[in-house]
Amino acid sequence: MVDKAAYVLHSLVSSGEGRAAAVEEGGIPVLIEMVEAGTSRQKEIAKLSLLLICDDNAAFRTMVAREGAIPPLVALSQSSSARPKLRAKAESLIEMLRQPRSPSLRARPAAAVVAAE
Repeated sequence: MVDKAAYVLHSLVSSGEGRAAAVEEGGIPVLIEMVEAGTSRQKEIAKLSLLLICDDNAAFRTMVAREGAIPPLVALSQSSSARPKLRAKAESLIEMLRQPRSPSLRARPAAAVVAAE
């Protein structure tokens, strides 16, 4: 039953509208739990779903990181029992989550800050 739910959630996050709805309705913690405690197949589907959620959306990346996705992804990427492809995708997602989420005003020159106001 959990496999079917994982597939349905993955299908949902495959579209922009579905992605937003899944995030709004609490799908991120469910996916992270699958990465932590699911079967190998559930972990793979959850990881792919999180990649779709995080792709090109800094706000969603922030939410995924704040929900605690990085520790189970690191464990998955270092697992000797995980397939190499699964470990590589986990590493890609970790790198995506570690990207800067928004430019800092302190990092911008003062003239740019004044011009932005």
